Amino acid sequence: MQIGILCFIAVLALAESGAGAAVLSAKDTRDAQKLYNLKCAKCHKFYDPAGYTQPEWDEWMRKMSKKSKLKPAQHNLLSSYLETMRSEQSK
Repeated sequence: MQIGILCFIAVLALAESGAGAAVLSAKDTRDAQKLYNLKCAKCHKFYDPAGYTQPEWDEWMRKMSKKSKLKPAQHNLLSSYLETMRSEQSK
């Protein structure tokens, strides 16, 4: 739950700055947090996207999306959500 709060703060900070990855609406952020908890955190700990190169992260997202049976729209939402965290942490 703490990660969700940190993610929400990161999204708000990006929204104010107008920089970084695509800014998600509050609803998209909530939906992405639920999706993350259901499909990702159910099986493993949080992995910091900033700890990976972009190609490494893209490869993990591809593999895990397939393994967790994410639909394309879910993959895109989760990718955008995690990219916001990655962008905020790299500042």
